[in-house]
Amino acid sequence: LPFSSSQSITKQSVAEIETAHPKAKRAASDQASAVVEKIVEKGMVFAGSVVEKLKNSEVLLFRKQKQQILDLGTGHFREHFVDVPYKIRNVEKIDYHNYEQMQNDLNRVGPGEQGKPATLSPEESDSEKRKELYYKNGFNALLSDKISVNRSIADLRHPSCKLKSYPRHLPLASVVIPFYEEHWSTLLRTIYSVLNRSPPQLLKEVIIVDDGSTKAFLHDKLEYFIKRHLPKVKLIRQHERTGLIKARLAGAKVASGEVLVFLDSHTEAGYNWLPPLLEPISENPKTCVCPLIDVIDDQTFDVHPQDEGGRGLFDWTFHYKRILVKPENRISPTEPFPSPVMAGGLFAIAADFFWEIGGYDEELDIWGAEQYEISFKIWQCGGRMLDTPCSRFGHIYRSYSPFPNSRKYDFITRNHKRVAEIWMDEYKQYIYDRDPERYARADAGDMSKMKAIRAKLNCKPFKWFLQEVAPEIIELYPPIEPEPYASGSIQNVADSTLCIDTMQRGRGKPIGLYPCSNNLAEPTNRNQYFVHSWHRDIQLKYGEECFDVPESSPRSPVTVFTCHLHQGNQFFQYDHKTQQIKRNGNCIDSDPQAKEVFVNPCDINSITQRWKCLRINYSKNLPQTSIIVPFYDEHWTTLLRTMYSIIRRTPPSLLKEIILVDDGSTKHFLKQRLDVYVDKNLKHLVRVIHLPERNGLITARLSGAKAATGEVLLFLDSHVEAGINWLPPLLEPIAHNYRTCVCPFIDVIKDDTFALVAQDEGARGAFDWNMLYKRLPLRPEDQQHPSDPFPSPVMAGGLFAISAQFFWELGGYDEKLEIWGAEQYELSFKIWMCGGRMLDAPCSRVGHIYRSYSPFHNARTYDFVAKNHKRVAEVWMDEYKRYVYARDPIRYAIDAGDISKMKQLRKQLNCKPFRWFMEEVAPDLVDHYPPVEPEDFASGAIQNEANVNLCLEELDSTVEKRIGLSLCVKNKSIPERSEQHFRFTWRRDIKAVRSSNCIDVSNHSVGAELQLYHCHNRQGNQMFQYDVTSALVCNSPFTLYDQSMSPCVYDIFADPLGASFAKKNISSLTAISVSTFSGTATATSEDRTHEKAFSPI
Repeated sequence: LPFSSSQSITKQSVAEIETAHPKAKRAASDQASAVVEKIVEKGMVFAGSVVEKLKNSEVLLFRKQKQQILDLGTGHFREHFVDVPYKIRNVEKIDYHNYEQMQNDLNRVGPGEQGKPATLSPEESDSEKRKELYYKNGFNALLSDKISVNRSIADLRHPSCKLKSYPRHLPLASVVIPFYEEHWSTLLRTIYSVLNRSPPQLLKEVIIVDDGSTKAFLHDKLEYFIKRHLPKVKLIRQHERTGLIKARLAGAKVASGEVLVFLDSHTEAGYNWLPPLLEPISENPKTCVCPLIDVIDDQTFDVHPQDEGGRGLFDWTFHYKRILVKPENRISPTEPFPSPVMAGGLFAIAADFFWEIGGYDEELDIWGAEQYEISFKIWQCGGRMLDTPCSRFGHIYRSYSPFPNSRKYDFITRNHKRVAEIWMDEYKQYIYDRDPERYARADAGDMSKMKAIRAKLNCKPFKWFLQEVAPEIIELYPPIEPEPYASGSIQNVADSTLCIDTMQRGRGKPIGLYPCSNNLAEPTNRNQYFVHSWHRDIQLKYGEECFDVPESSPRSPVTVFTCHLHQGNQFFQYDHKTQQIKRNGNCIDSDPQAKEVFVNPCDINSITQRWKCLRINYSKNLPQTSIIVPFYDEHWTTLLRTMYSIIRRTPPSLLKEIILVDDGSTKHFLKQRLDVYVDKNLKHLVRVIHLPERNGLITARLSGAKAATGEVLLFLDSHVEAGINWLPPLLEPIAHNYRTCVCPFIDVIKDDTFALVAQDEGARGAFDWNMLYKRLPLRPEDQQHPSDPFPSPVMAGGLFAISAQFFWELGGYDEKLEIWGAEQYELSFKIWMCGGRMLDAPCSRVGHIYRSYSPFHNARTYDFVAKNHKRVAEVWMDEYKRYVYARDPIRYAIDAGDISKMKQLRKQLNCKPFRWFMEEVAPDLVDHYPPVEPEDFASGAIQNEANVNLCLEELDSTVEKRIGLSLCVKNKSIPERSEQHFRFTWRRDIKAVRSSNCIDVSNHSVGAELQLYHCHNRQGNQMFQYDVTSALVCNSPFTLYDQSMSPCVYDIFADPLGASFAKKNISSLTAISVSTFSGTATATSEDRTHEKAFSPI
């Protein structure tokens, strides 16, 4: 990213840094605490390549120079990639670290220092005092008393956080810490960690709020201690226990700081924790910022990271959930990222904004739902919520709650209902539907005050929150949850009096066997009520825990752990034929005598591995499927990942076999090694067919289909990953009508990161007259519900299910189609024209790796793709074939071969003419892709006015920048090099002739580079105007004919020195010339007022 002159850094200054501190292998020690990355090339600096590790003692010396580089990179990341309403200003920044304190902490010794685990002696561990304190506090309070209240902790921040500086002028913070019956040493450790690790100039006060505690030491002793030792600490008291929410409000009301920071009373602040919370608020006061929360072990007080951050969500039982940060939000390991819902009690917010949105709802009682209430109204009422990785807090998660219910009613349900009624609009019903009786009993109380605040602030509807802030909630936690595969008790067959039971042992503890509840279908014992969900985990019906198998060795215990929805250790399949619960070759086993439950290698003859589930919701009426996966020189891990995704996400009763077809691969591991692996691990499901030489994708698919025994043939590529519950949606339409072909939605697995990205929510397959695959928008009549399959004229390619009977009735594939190409059109046309139908199923999703380029050499010496296209056109397209040939007459002069067999098949099946296909199946195709395409507005080379020797050029596909500048060709009207030949088409897009891709403005930030992207024919980012007078090529995301603005909002400009292509505001640059656009321009009547914009010079 090029820096402005005010932010430039020279090669010389970087050289000075390198001289002062050579690339320090000598400093790379276990105590390395910082990483600085930099690239200096052609006047550009970017935090990202050369790594230096600095010892703690060396950080201060080199910090100033390193910070300059880091600040520049971060500033540019923010400006170009983060959508914030307040632009980053050039403000003075300083380093807030207290290095003297950090060094002293490193020198500390004693129990728990540096956040390491501590232990009691055997005598103390067995003592009555330890047990008494544990039951009073829910954690090892006796051990806490052995650890200093000023203890040091491990610095768990990302190394780059240690090099960040923050604005000198940040708002003052009041820290509010409510407590109830908190243990003495954990309360003081919380307070001291805040005082010790906060820049004193930023910490106005610490307010601790006693919520009616009864422990004696929390009264006079605490007051005396604060008065003598803690001048910045204020103690206020509630006369009785009012609950966490009211205690926080009481502290906030007496706070005098500009920012309120709420903390729990058994936490420990990390180093330099406060500035990262305050900086986003100083930039935008309607921001709430949360730290990353690490785990303080409740038994050893070991501090360990929970993770490197996740986005908070909820399910419709109001359980808090976390998912991965979106790649587009994680622009830097130090940058704050948006999160829909906060974890709970640790956050910072501007006092003015807190009170503007009404603070907490005062009618929320004790605790529960407050995190949702504050999160929803922050987002819906004009604010934003961020998690910042450079602020970290340790938190003790108690083994259990030691405090009795302080109310005689279900206050948590009441709180949930208040939040749902006030903030969730029509979506509240999905909360109530999870437990109708419980919510029917709850009285939400008077909500008029909070509803008035919502109306006054003109807050957005909850639908907006779900669509714009947290769209993943609907995907991961559907409001109407799909039916589970099974539910009820899990009864042991070896001893039918016993059922699996959680034994109330808690998370991470093994489950066991216990006498069965009377009602096995709907057990009254909630510890025995399980659901085998659509996520393929086994969940507690009333809870958020799932069966979890952390180890796979024989007799490894089955435990319960928080459901994470990522399968893995929580993935299970129930085979109703063998009555086994399977996971990765192991089965859940039991010892009825010891009442233990564990996993062992599956043994179909073992009665202790057999379990009876009364409510099985697997469909028994769907046909069994043979899955055919052809491959050629596929990589080992992608091929195996394809197989295992199928096996793990397919109901066993529906999967007949997987047939791998090796199309003459040359990689040695795809021969004997693959055979041995399959024979050893997957023999019961997988067969491998090796073809003697490469015959191509089409022949390989036919070979697999001929060997298949399933009622349905399902074809997949060899670098895909099946989604959750992907197969039944493909089979159900076929079960209703065997003349149906069904395709899944195909999502994108990125070829560089393997991130799974949804392609879209569906479109109808089509083609243009160059025989390039295209997609048409859904019509209103195509789909009544987002989950309904809809008709599609043409399949995308290699992923589809079809009954074996119908496939062979149609003659399978045309055996004379070579290698690959046109097979999708051939099969699609004959399915529709010969009495069938083709559907896309939204509830079936498969990820697919789209390669950056094809690594395989041409298997033929001639254009076999053109030959395939011509065969399809000759056999199936009737008079429309001439429109295909007209696109490239020389190419289609090729011989199509003998087509008599396929023509005879078409006649035998009494297939309809292609005109019927165009009129009935794809009537809107001609609107988007006219057979006779209107003339271009202009074509030729695009010449740069700043340097007339340079022209726009499509770069090689292996180069990251797909578009740039190069020396112009001689003939600019009809360039002799196709890389410089562009067409300004009737669609208003600029199309590269060589690749048929279009110039795309996907990023509207100033200075963003342009890309070549497949032409989508929907204008938007690919719609341009050429203004003859100004010589501007313009793209606008707005309506071009809106009289309230200039029709040319952005223009394309070129940097002839950097040979790049980008986009800026018109007022900030000199326009370039595209005067070499040639040809006769035309304009329709609706364009006459802007005709000059499309006229060539």
